[in-house]
Amino acid sequence: MGGILSKKTEWTLRELIESFKAAYCGDIGVEFMHITDPDQRKWVRDKFELRQYKDMSNYHKHLLLDRLYWTSGFSDFIAEKFNTMKRFGLEGCESLIPGMKAACDKIVDLGGQKVIIGMPHRGRLNILANVLRKPLETIFAEFQGATPIQDIFGINSGDVKYHMGTQYTRTYKDGKELTVEVLANPSHLECVNPVVMGKVRAENHYLKQEISGE
Repeated sequence: MGGILSKKTEWTLRELIESFKAAYCGDIGVEFMHITDPDQRKWVRDKFELRQYKDMSNYHKHLLLDRLYWTSGFSDFIAEKFNTMKRFGLEGCESLIPGMKAACDKIVDLGGQKVIIGMPHRGRLNILANVLRKPLETIFAEFQGATPIQDIFGINSGDVKYHMGTQYTRTYKDGKELTVEVLANPSHLECVNPVVMGKVRAENHYLKQEISGE
């Protein structure tokens, strides 16, 4: 309640009820009470209760729907064609893909140039296909064993397809570019966070040297 009251000093009971209904009884849900840090919990609560997001235009709504269709279509296709093989699909979490693409769009708007992602098996193939635009024919050929699975440097790795990473640079209409990279899974998946942190720090150090001319 503190988050909502911070924007308005006097409330009627009807206004309070309507505000909380809009936040907690609508189409969007959020789980945050398991977070142990009280400041983090308050941040999530304030953002959610204050409804701090903009109304989307019909264009952006259609864009998200199109991205969702591509996500669902990819999942349905590989489930139908390769139903006996491990796929680690996104069943029930298809909104991850349009959410990630929207996040990438926002990062570009804020001046970002690169995104580095570490993730588990679940949903990786869909992200490679629909966020990083790895050619579908390559993914399908890897399922059939017709194409050797290559790492980000084009070297035949011998690893399984849902362990691999890749990168893609997208050019937006205004000429801005964003490079998105999904790192290959380390031998122990729980190590993926420090791997990503190390990669980001190395990239940042290199960028600083490049800017300074050292």
